[in-house]
Amino acid sequence: MKLLLIPDKFKGSLSSEAFTKAFISGIKESGIPYASHYIKASDGGDGFMNAVASYIPCISMQVISENPLGKLIQSYYLYNQKTNSAYIELANASGMELLLPEQQNPMLTTTYGTGLQIKDAVEKGVEHIYIGLGGSATNDGGIGMARALGYLFLDDKGEKLDTIGSSLQLLKTIDDTAISTDLKKVKFYAVNDVTNPLFGENGAAYVYAKQKGATDVIIEDLDMGLKNLNTIVSKKYNVDHAELPGAGAAGGAAFGLKTFFDAEFLSGIDFILELSGVHKLLARERFDYIITGEGKIDEQTLNGKLLQGIINLGRRYDLPVIAICGKLDISKHVLKQRGIFDVFEIQDESKDLEYNMKHAAVLLATKTADYFSVK
Repeated sequence: MKLLLIPDKFKGSLSSEAFTKAFISGIKESGIPYASHYIKASDGGDGFMNAVASYIPCISMQVISENPLGKLIQSYYLYNQKTNSAYIELANASGMELLLPEQQNPMLTTTYGTGLQIKDAVEKGVEHIYIGLGGSATNDGGIGMARALGYLFLDDKGEKLDTIGSSLQLLKTIDDTAISTDLKKVKFYAVNDVTNPLFGENGAAYVYAKQKGATDVIIEDLDMGLKNLNTIVSKKYNVDHAELPGAGAAGGAAFGLKTFFDAEFLSGIDFILELSGVHKLLARERFDYIITGEGKIDEQTLNGKLLQGIINLGRRYDLPVIAICGKLDISKHVLKQRGIFDVFEIQDESKDLEYNMKHAAVLLATKTADYFSVK
């Protein structure tokens, strides 16, 4: 049996490498003959730079930046000299993992730190900048990034606003007279795999802000702020990107990249799979199954994320996809309708979440052995 392994991380418990190690342990325990090939993937979120570095020779560029609350931090992005390209992971300077749980509040956070990384790359003469979106602690519509590159955001009195989530409702004017002319020399790419619009019930605030520390009242305020941002942008630039699929990624950072940097949207999983050479691999070798995994599989998982990219890959090459998850919150029937051959979860339902996360590797190996032993 020949297996192509393209797992996502199990957030908080298993990296994709740890998943692969535990899975292989389980396969060995099952006793069936096997061969496997591992591909490190990303949907553009956490782990984007690690995935890129697996396939492209890159230099780490160190930058003094700021975390989502404005505290100075040491950050980095990747640079490829051959193509004169930079690869920036939004979560590296604007991510949830940079804040303690009690610090998380998308009314108070900003993508300005990511903007400082972009500014550094632009000033170094980089021609192509890829920004992996995901894992953000922010809901500022990307105005923090824009401020770092010279944009000013003003209230009704002409005073400069802090580029944080709570400022979006106060925004009246955008001043772009001080932006660098070098920006026009750079091609920007927003790399992500969500399809959410900027605002509304499926938008950035209502779908993602709660996991960033927002209350129901804050979510409503943030959504109104994003609507206001789009209104101001539409009047000034005669464009409307709010309904663009993916505009709501990373708290509307994708909208900001499109509006202020004319970024092209790229599918994260498709981008990484192309870098990995998987299409050349599948053209010359035949596999029996694609194995993928994610900590939790639910309706949101299928909303354009990594799993959907793997399903599409399986369809393209007529390969059955087996998904493994910590917890399954969607029916197997629905998943099979969407293109999954089979799915199994590894959690021990008699134990709590903490136990299952702590023992994820052992549970994965055991459930894998059980599953393939009866195949």
